[in-house]
Amino acid sequence: MILASTGGGTLDVGEVILGHVANHPWPILGLSKHVLMMLIAAVVVILFARAAARGYDEDGVPRSLAAKMLDPFVEHFYRDIALAHVGEEYARRVTPLLLNFFFFILTCNLLGLIPFFETIAAACRLMGIDVPLVFTVVHGGTTATGNYNVTMTLATITFFAIILYGSLKFGVLRHFSHLAPPGIVWPVRFGMLVPIEILSMFVKPFALTMRLAANMTAGHMGLLALLMMPMIVGKVAVGVPSVALAIGISLLEIIVCFVQAYVFALLSGVFIGMALHPHH
Repeated sequence: MILASTGGGTLDVGEVILGHVANHPWPILGLSKHVLMMLIAAVVVILFARAAARGYDEDGVPRSLAAKMLDPFVEHFYRDIALAHVGEEYARRVTPLLLNFFFFILTCNLLGLIPFFETIAAACRLMGIDVPLVFTVVHGGTTATGNYNVTMTLATITFFAIILYGSLKFGVLRHFSHLAPPGIVWPVRFGMLVPIEILSMFVKPFALTMRLAANMTAGHMGLLALLMMPMIVGKVAVGVPSVALAIGISLLEIIVCFVQAYVFALLSGVFIGMALHPHH
């Protein structure tokens, strides 16, 4: 526990940092701030996708700005990920899932860099809705994709997509037959390979869950720790380098937002492709 002087007492810095990245209930329709952020992200993605879809002409050529922004992503995810890893037969079915993963996660990641929860809390107080003052001070921006429940749900979708597409191509029994490859002596086949393959089924979504949530949470905790340095040290002069470093980390976090969204979609495509092409 790290305590810092605030002029009117002491402040538990560790509690402030954890409270910032934690999921807290909000007096808005009974939603938590992570659920509220995901709803906002979903609306943004849907509106952007609809605007982009209307921007294509009858020949499929993008004409509007939204369509021109979306088209390179559609082409890349279809040609370089779905077609390359999944194959031509299922590429058109898998590409929309990968694009949804990418844009939803990216939007949540970027929204997490905007401390708009202070504004929402202040607006609620102006409208007479009781919001504790602490929300307007320390429980500002947060990232829904830093919540392990959110990333686990997204990874679970990938988990069932792997089973679904594998079963569509080979049938349920044949899809799961790769857990016990034929042509191997039965002690090795059932004593070693089957447990390893079963573990591998759950390691893939676990890796997706932990990678995204850990990266997004670590970035926010690092930023908040830098901004808390003046209170920890007790010197105002420390705020200048702290803010400068925080700005640099924030710019780096923008890159991380894109990278983590892309990696999640990419690995989902690779894992689905592994189910469709087990011999590879």
